[in-house]
Amino acid sequence: MKNKLRFLILILLAVLSQKVFTQTVHTVEVNNFSFNPAQLTIKVGDTVKWTNILGFHSVVADDNSFGSGAASSSAWVYEFVFNTPGTFRYYCGIHGAPNGVGMSGIITVDPATDVNDENFSIYKFDLQQNYPNPFNPSTKISYTIPSNVKSEMSNVVLKIYDVIGNEVATLVNEQKPAGNYEVNFSAAQLSSGIYFYKLQAGSLVETKKMILLR
Repeated sequence: MKNKLRFLILILLAVLSQKVFTQTVHTVEVNNFSFNPAQLTIKVGDTVKWTNILGFHSVVADDNSFGSGAASSSAWVYEFVFNTPGTFRYYCGIHGAPNGVGMSGIITVDPATDVNDENFSIYKFDLQQNYPNPFNPSTKISYTIPSNVKSEMSNVVLKIYDVIGNEVATLVNEQKPAGNYEVNFSAAQLSSGIYFYKLQAGSLVETKKMILLR
């Protein structure tokens, strides 16, 4: 019992001790049959937040590097951190197609231009809130592994724990280079309740809470 209590305390300390990074959040409205703005220029490390205002839509990257999941008419919100410079096309999975066909948009990510931007992009470590949340029975977890040591692989571990600290699933346990990643988690065999997902890459650790609601 003491070990489980100690583990819960460590989770709380990990959440409270995370560094706060300055970044810009850009909002794209998904309204009827368009993304507004359809073209957006941001900097490395910035976040784009898509908010569905009206219609049955989704966000799908042309190269599948990011996506909001199944299309929905609910007032959903999807966020993604762009840590790699370049041009990223995306579209609505229902009303568009790759290469700018139909309902689509473009995100242009400019590279770091000064010391502060460069340091931010190098040391950014991010575990995003799972989506959807609450969920039943599946949800998506997105995370970013930093490039603080160029050309070096990090041992990445992503695990799920129940509210008393028991490990219930291991989603990732392998060497990965810096970049953005997404993983699906199915809780079909678990009961309703609060769960924690913990990401560790080297000495970097972050934990977030999710809710399984049947």
